[in-house]
This record gives sequence, structure tokens and C-alpha cells, in this order.
Amino acid sequence: MFKKLSNSQSSGETTLIAAECQITGSIKINGNARIDGKIEGSVHATGDLVIGTSAFLKADIEANTVSIAGEVRGNIKTTDLLELSATARLFGDICTRQLKIEQGAHFTGKSQLLEETTPPLIILENSKAPCSVKETKRVSTRA
Repeated sequence: MFKKLSNSQSSGETTLIAAECQITGSIKINGNARIDGKIEGSVHATGDLVIGTSAFLKADIEANTVSIAGEVRGNIKTTDLLELSATARLFGDICTRQLKIEQGAHFTGKSQLLEETTPPLIILENSKAPCSVKETKRVSTRA
């Protein structure tokens, strides 16, 4: 049911949830994972998560990077990249730093891009001290 596969691209291993596997509940994975089965609940991975073409997830997902080729019904939060392949079907809201959608993918929901961890600095011409974008004042003008 659960297997560990060597992943040549990373120093660790990848947890595999096979196509014939069905899980209900919360799953926490330390590292990378590939899901080809059915899951209802939530999935949290500290590494990258690949959702295969045969996978069906009715779950909220959190991971570093998520690549979807199957169907997901739930919200997704990534710290880096969310990638939807041409066969992906996603119904839910997403929050990610980068989003890649191939032609043919189906996405229904809201998307929100995460901000960088440190805001860019703005140096004002009349000021010597830099301030972050979030600290700048809004000025309104009337016509």
C-alpha cells in the first residue's frame, strides 16, 4: 500500500500512495510524496507533492511544491510552485508563490499569489533611510 521509492533528484526518499489505496483522514508526510490513489481529508507534506493522473483527492493540501495531473477538490497552499498539467482538474482556492497551468488543465476557484518573504526596498529621493513597500503612506488626490 505504502512504498518508499528512491528519488534520483533529491537526497531523500519519496513516499508513494498507490492507485489501489484509499485513505480517509489527515496525512502528514515528512519529505516528498507521490499520490496515485484516493484520499479524503487533508495532506501536509514538508517537501514536494506529485498527484498522478489516476489520483482523486477530496482534501486540503499543503506542501512546498505541488504538481497535479489528476483531480483535486480542496484548497491548496504551497510555499513555492503549483503546477497543473494538461490532465489536471482542480476545484478549490489556491495560495502559491508561482503558478504554472498547461493548456487543457481545468481550474475552478480563486488564486492568490504569496508575497516575497522580504518586501523590496524603496529609497525615497528626499529621505536617506530606506523603507519597505508596506511602510509607505498612501496619498489621495482630489480632482
